[in-house]
Amino acid sequence: MQLRKCTSLVVSTLSFFMFGVLSAGSAAAQDGTSENDNEWQYSAAVYLWAADIGGRTTTGSSVEVGFSDIVDNLDGGFMGAFEARKGKWSLFTDAIYLDVAASKDVPIGPGPLVTGNVSLDLTGKVFHLAGGYNLLTEGQSRLDFIAGVRNLDLDTDLVLNIGVPGPSQPPPIIASAADDAMDFIVGLKGNIALSDRWFLPYYVDIGSGDSDSTWQATVGVGFRASGWVDLALVYRHLEWSFDSTQLVDSLDFSGPTFGAIFRF
Repeated sequence: MQLRKCTSLVVSTLSFFMFGVLSAGSAAAQDGTSENDNEWQYSAAVYLWAADIGGRTTTGSSVEVGFSDIVDNLDGGFMGAFEARKGKWSLFTDAIYLDVAASKDVPIGPGPLVTGNVSLDLTGKVFHLAGGYNLLTEGQSRLDFIAGVRNLDLDTDLVLNIGVPGPSQPPPIIASAADDAMDFIVGLKGNIALSDRWFLPYYVDIGSGDSDSTWQATVGVGFRASGWVDLALVYRHLEWSFDSTQLVDSLDFSGPTFGAIFRF
């Protein structure tokens, strides 16, 4: 029944909602020095990651999904990041909610008399929370050490309908899964000032927990469009490795991210 194709559909849809995780580290936290480090400063970011997805399932099937294919199956969602900073200390968070629905006809038998349709409904939530401590500040350049967690929460319903000749149809095959993964991460984030308006944002972390390992790295260029808005374009790679009991053995996401950071 082309189980490998069904598995690939599940994996590709699961993958999409994770593309924004940890964006606070690469988008919301690119601010430079402030006029008064003893006062609270805040920033909020909106962003888009045009990521291509790769990986492998535990059955040995490879996963390769383009960003445009994922967007076609998106019903709606929300992504936002927020950071608060005072002196050398900072706290930032990222929240993602996506609802994805996909339907695809798949071949079932050797002939045209037996047909099949796979429907997938996925609700995914990602929450990331981390604290930072400034290690170095020179002009508008900054280097912070960060430590925190990211949590992945998935609810998935997969329905396979098989059509056969005649009035009597077999019942649908329904598979449901709920997954939760919490990982602890440590890393570095900051920016290198090139001028009063241009800077190079960067971020790197590594961690483990419910997954065997996870890491992320970003680097790019930013522009201070005004006194309260920055624009940033970065290239990001994010990767997870899971144990053998999961549907997915490994996932990786790579592509450009564009974000706007609002400071207040």
